[in-house]
Amino acid sequence: MSENRFLSGNVIVLYCNFVQIESNNQLPPHIMERIAVCTRIYERIMKSKPDKSDTIVNIAAGNEAGNIIKNHLIENGVEESKIVVINSYNNIGHLFSVLMDEIKKRPNPPVIYFVSSYQQKDIFDKVVAGYKGYKIQFEGAFDKRPNEFVEEDAKREKLNKRFTNVKEKGKNKMVDMLLNYIFPDNKKRQSS
Repeated sequence: MSENRFLSGNVIVLYCNFVQIESNNQLPPHIMERIAVCTRIYERIMKSKPDKSDTIVNIAAGNEAGNIIKNHLIENGVEESKIVVINSYNNIGHLFSVLMDEIKKRPNPPVIYFVSSYQQKDIFDKVVAGYKGYKIQFEGAFDKRPNEFVEEDAKREKLNKRFTNVKEKGKNKMVDMLLNYIFPDNKKRQSS
């Protein structure tokens, strides 16, 4: 990010991956806690920031869960026009990749608030380490589920990350093979 850019706007990312909707169409308590944290951030922005009109709430969840979460946010005072449900991601890393591709197009980047379980802070830290120069803030919500459920979510994040790395290595190998095919003489010249 260049030095002459200033912060403009706010993006709140409400991360609700791997949500199991209960039989009565209710959200689990740990997701309700994330909604409460998201609502508090939104209220704080609306009361105190001059760029409050340039605020977006991205709900990262599947369509069914995303629409239920959206309705809860609207009931809690978040303007419907500011809410976007996004479901084209595999994990936190992929979500930030997609999000940052959009943000890099803006002349001035927004402040990004990432709302998730506080147990996902270490994953978040690893992901955002590659986005230096951007103001990205982690907002952890309590997750009172038993540890095995929290660890299962963390494993899903890591499995998806490994899969992404394998795909990336495969792409790199294909590019190398193509370049070696197009320029076969480079190897002969280097070895002589």
